[in-house]
Amino acid sequence: MLHFQKTVKQKIYIKKTIKNWLEFFKNNNIKIKLDVVKEAIIDYRSDGKKLMRKLAEKYGLDIENKKDYEKLISRNNEEIPINGELSKRWNYAFHGCECGFYNKKHKQQVEVVLSNQPEFGQINSWFLLSYMKSTEKYKKEIEEIN
Repeated sequence: MLHFQKTVKQKIYIKKTIKNWLEFFKNNNIKIKLDVVKEAIIDYRSDGKKLMRKLAEKYGLDIENKKDYEKLISRNNEEIPINGELSKRWNYAFHGCECGFYNKKHKQQVEVVLSNQPEFGQINSWFLLSYMKSTEKYKKEIEEIN
């Protein structure tokens, strides 16, 4: 039942996010396909979750465990640097209430809002736009957006 509730909440959240984006596009005369925005939101969340899991695993932690998660994001934990290398391809940096991931090869950016683990909070429109601009799959779709 809990999985079902999360899925329903996620679908509602995605619909609200898409509605806000469509309003922005309409007000700024930008044309973009609804399916593209929906797919980008889903990919963005998925990539963020995967990267946070990898970061936790690197330090022997489990983000599903609240205490482990708090250790991971705590600025007082000297065992986990505020920024560093996650892998040969990815760097990470904690800043504010987020953790940014940067793919050195593809220049892709994924920002994770650190609230509500393991779902990781809301999707910030600026972060989603940065993700789409830095993800090959979406670059052409958002060329008109500044």
